[in-house]
Amino acid sequence: MAATKRVIESVMFKLKLMGRSILGLMRQVWLLPWSASEAMKERRRQTALAAVEAERLDRIRNPSDYRGK
Repeated sequence: MAATKRVIESVMFKLKLMGRSILGLMRQVWLLPWSASEAMKERRRQTALAAVEAERLDRIRNPSDYRGK
């Protein structure tokens, strides 16, 4: 009797684990378009920051080029 109960609990645990895995996968698929757009926005932001930083460093390295500006 106890062995049967353990088998049932084991099967239920495995079913629960599979269900959670499937739900997690479905959630990731659902959020894929959002995460892709967020990644593109972050890439654009990083590119803009890199350009600003490059100009700042150029101004530090070559101050005579920027006199009067």
